[in-house]
Amino acid sequence: MASEVTAAADSSDAPEISREEVQRRLHDSSLTIVDVLPEASYVEAHIPGAINIPLEQLRTRARELLPDHAADIAVYCGQFT
Repeated sequence: MASEVTAAADSSDAPEISREEVQRRLHDSSLTIVDVLPEASYVEAHIPGAINIPLEQLRTRARELLPDHAADIAVYCGQFT
């Protein structure tokens, strides 16, 4: 189970955001939450409001599905409960 959510999917220098911070910001429109697990895992359970972009599709679909470049983006790949 992941204890932290990485704020950027493709950088070892990406800042991290705690689970508690994500929970506090669930209804904050300036935070976009991206679940990079396979669609079946997303359907089974995901953070409310999260967008599913499976990891293998992230590079090709991120621009299409994440149009607000000013938003903070939290990417996670593990169970959040």
